Amino acid sequence: MIFCKACGSEMASIFSLGAQPLANKYPKSCKEFAEEIIKDLNVFFCSDCCYCYLPCDIERALFFEDYYYLSSVNTELKRHFEKLADQIALKKPRFVLDVGSNDGILLEPLRLRNISCVGIDPSANVAAIANAAGNETIVGFFDTDVTKPLRERHGRPDIIVASSVFTHFENPYDFFDVSNGILAANGEIIIEVEYLGNILSSLGFERFYFDRPHYYSIKSLSVIAERSGFKLIKTEKIQPHGGSIRAWFKRSTETDTESSIEAEIFDETQHITTNNFLEYFRLFRLECEKLKNALYLFHKDNLRVVAYGCPARFSTITNFADIDHQLIPAVIDDSPLKSGRFSPGKHVPIVAYDSSTRFDICLVFAYEYIESIKMRVRTGSPVFYKPIPFTPI
Repeated sequence: MIFCKACGSEMASIFSLGAQPLANKYPKSCKEFAEEIIKDLNVFFCSDCCYCYLPCDIERALFFEDYYYLSSVNTELKRHFEKLADQIALKKPRFVLDVGSNDGILLEPLRLRNISCVGIDPSANVAAIANAAGNETIVGFFDTDVTKPLRERHGRPDIIVASSVFTHFENPYDFFDVSNGILAANGEIIIEVEYLGNILSSLGFERFYFDRPHYYSIKSLSVIAERSGFKLIKTEKIQPHGGSIRAWFKRSTETDTESSIEAEIFDETQHITTNNFLEYFRLFRLECEKLKNALYLFHKDNLRVVAYGCPARFSTITNFADIDHQLIPAVIDDSPLKSGRFSPGKHVPIVAYDSSTRFDICLVFAYEYIESIKMRVRTGSPVFYKPIPFTPI
């Protein structure tokens, strides 16, 4: 039996995405192809607090060794964090701690606003990029081994930010426990996560991959916070990663929850629990089949196909739909760390953008950044498609 990491209730297995590799590991040779870890990706759901979980028996540290995702290569994501830095600056914090700070995408605009800040990230190669740019980043996991000496050097942070990292924690309660030990009195926590309600309504099941074992609703976030001595005080719907939620927390003794939170939880519970996961997943499967059939037709008509963006969802879709380099000859990615490597599982070559390359069809897997991609890809007037749902954009 699998029990909910948020509320402890027994969870139900609702569907499987089949055999999947680690979605953020990009092999570079035949030897590494043979060494890839492949596991069945089964999705479990808790109907009590509206939360999904992907059981995986792989040591969590393995996921973040030699990490290849760089946040700052995405123009829209940079703007997102600049706006978040503006919101934080209004609170006039003395010190901000960014957990899972990646290449310093939030630290940089905070520094430019004269806000003292430090990042923590477990990936040494990515943290090195941040530090080289002057954005102080500690290599390690968010635990007391790291936070105790940090507190001694910098004091207690007024704000702790965890953007697109809370879903990575093996035990979500650990995050709040560690935060409670370091956060300043009357301090705030900001968590940004991909939103389960949006994944459901947009058929976004390509968002499921082993790096992120947890998928949250507002209700499940609220449950975890309250059991940890915190309260969810405010939420905002935000655009990154195909639709996410930003949640603000304070210690329970220091604040009252906004009255709208209870209404939000009621509405989302109605939305998530009354929709049929299996029906939405069936539609997702049909979209994957539609994508694969279209790729066969494109090749039959001698149309040149390329993909743009090799985030984790590229791995989930191509492995679930059995799409390899014969159907997608190459995938363009703006991260220099990925260029020259191959996509997980199906081994599609990853290349840097070259303006001299001509193609007729562009499948945009990083579709939330479509506008900047369209501006960049001006040659040959390709037709742009969003792979899931398979539609022209």
